[in-house]
Amino acid sequence: MHNRLLIKNTTLYDNIQDAAGYDILVANGKIVSIVPTGGISEPVSVIDASGLIAIPGLIDIHIHGAGGADSLEGTKESLTTISRTLAKLGTTAFLSAMVVRPGEKNRHLQAAGEFKGKISGGAELTGVYIEGPFINTEKRGGIIPECIAGPSLAVLEKILEEAGDALRIMCVAPEIPGNDKIIHRLKEMDITVAFGHSDAGYEETKSGFDMGISHITHLFNAMRPLHHRRPGPLAAIFENGDITVELIGDSHHVHPSLVSMAWKLAGNRNIISITDGISGMGLPEGTYTYNKKQYMSKDGLARYPDGTLIGSTMSLCNIARNFMTFAGVGLKEAIDTVTINPARILGIDSIKGSLESGKEADIVLIDRLFNVQYTIIDGKTVYKNHN
Repeated sequence: MHNRLLIKNTTLYDNIQDAAGYDILVANGKIVSIVPTGGISEPVSVIDASGLIAIPGLIDIHIHGAGGADSLEGTKESLTTISRTLAKLGTTAFLSAMVVRPGEKNRHLQAAGEFKGKISGGAELTGVYIEGPFINTEKRGGIIPECIAGPSLAVLEKILEEAGDALRIMCVAPEIPGNDKIIHRLKEMDITVAFGHSDAGYEETKSGFDMGISHITHLFNAMRPLHHRRPGPLAAIFENGDITVELIGDSHHVHPSLVSMAWKLAGNRNIISITDGISGMGLPEGTYTYNKKQYMSKDGLARYPDGTLIGSTMSLCNIARNFMTFAGVGLKEAIDTVTINPARILGIDSIKGSLESGKEADIVLIDRLFNVQYTIIDGKTVYKNHN
């Protein structure tokens, strides 16, 4: 039978206290069964996972690049490099995050649409996440002015045309007059609208939720801070129990104490850990280029020469490890923020995001230090650590 595999004697991430090992049988790209070790005797290819922990494949909904490649390059080769680099780091599915230049040919956006779901040997490209162009220049962060535009349905329709069915999330600043029409159009297309790169206050943020915003781009970053007389967006976000939020838990973008606070206030189903990763991910520290500007990658962080944060170069697996420490939670709770929670926002939680019979066999085997030893995608081993 095609691609029949037995992962033998592993520990399950959601049952870490159980000393007994488990066997996971995979066939035809699906998880067939998960049983105590020794319960499956048929002859199949075997991975001895003794001493390793089985977790679902990680899902990064916000990543710009990896392995020296950037989504803005707009080629199959660059997307393949990103995909295969992510697989080595334990990520098995991702949204390609990018900016667009209104009025220009956004070949990178078209490329992501063309190759969605068609890259082999690496993480699955499941769609596109666009930061802007309908954002506030006061909170643009690392986004250059050429990638920002005032509210324009014509510009949006061109983006929708270029992206095809690949666009899954778009970041919008709700306080800008006219962006209500942008939000309503995106909702009509069943595209998740995210609050971000915004200078909105408390009431403006709540109005954004009323318009249809349901998600938060990198919580705390590129938005107003909390103030006791001018609560800003954070109070509105934490008051709303239905809003999902992204966190870059690399210890640079968000202080560990605020990761813990967000966990307590937002709840375990609503937090999605992301990398906001760029091309230096998976490479040694050094100088690289993003959107035609040089940046420095050091200690898992990417900065422009002027000190502006532009993303992380830390793997999603290490960010999950940080989350477990910073929030003071168990392994399952930390892993949920990079598996089932992002799967829900993408509407793929029935097939991805947890280890269950019938789900796609996207499985990662890690050691107790969160080092990735095996990555299995669609039942095939695409990465094995030979060290």
